Amino acid sequence: MARSLNFQQIQAFKAVMETGTTTRAAQVLNTTQPSISRRLSELRLATGLELFDIYNGRLRPTRESRQLYESVRRHFEGLEKIETAVHVLRKSGTGVLRIGSTPTLAAGLLPDVMAEFTRQNPEVYISLQTFGTAQLRDYLSQGLIDFVLTTGHIENAEVSSTRLLSTQAVCVLPLGHPLARQRSLSLEHLQAHRLVLLDDNDDIMVAMRARLRAGKQHEDTLVETNSSLTICALVAAGVGVGVVNPFVANTFAGQLAVRELRPAIPVDVTLVRSVALAPSMLANRFVELLTRQTLPDPINSNRASDQQSSTMHPPSTPTTP
Repeated sequence: MARSLNFQQIQAFKAVMETGTTTRAAQVLNTTQPSISRRLSELRLATGLELFDIYNGRLRPTRESRQLYESVRRHFEGLEKIETAVHVLRKSGTGVLRIGSTPTLAAGLLPDVMAEFTRQNPEVYISLQTFGTAQLRDYLSQGLIDFVLTTGHIENAEVSSTRLLSTQAVCVLPLGHPLARQRSLSLEHLQAHRLVLLDDNDDIMVAMRARLRAGKQHEDTLVETNSSLTICALVAAGVGVGVVNPFVANTFAGQLAVRELRPAIPVDVTLVRSVALAPSMLANRFVELLTRQTLPDPINSNRASDQQSSTMHPPSTPTTP
């Protein structure tokens, strides 16, 4: 009958697999080599598996040993995550604030709010995790973050969603692009140009493509990506024309031209919280600061940058041969 495993046996096995010898494993675990050998023997009896043999005087893991190690490694990775969480909870100060945000909001909306919050609450430790909306939903359901800030939608009976801010998508163009002469752009304007767009998992693209279909218009997509930050970087490099939310466009001020898009495609910033846990005072304080935040105005700020760039680098006049 197989015996039950214990933590010391698994720990010794993991150390031997990672160091290659029982002597080094003993040094890592601050114990003796005979102790490691005894635990390996106990593990072999408990599992009924031959985990090592001797080859040229050295331990050699079997195929079963390598497969077992993969399971052990994943288990220890989970323990390391738990230890990290414990460290965060123990960190000095009066509190911990754990924020989950989409990357575009973290880069384009939160910096000023974070700066003001840390000035008012210098003793608070903040963990800011940036992921896509789907992963943020999972983190929230697992209690790993206090709240989520997203421009997407989270439909779940276990969360409550509140619209904090409302704005609209913008068109981003390389500096000096012919369309930059327009104060606002329609979808018709974009048809004749190569586009750098988000994939169909993004709400902006869902709305934009629905309007293109309704108007029997086409799109000439050159690059498709899941990152608005990537779109802005590619547009600034002259790859094409893009459509993004204004928060990420604001982070590229002076590097590209930003214009209104007509008809407007709404972009909402949504606060998502778990209904199973009451919000902390720190979370409420942060959200209050955020709701007082003035929306970025990338269109006007970038138009000024466009003009400055045009003055410094006037377009060249073609010569007649």
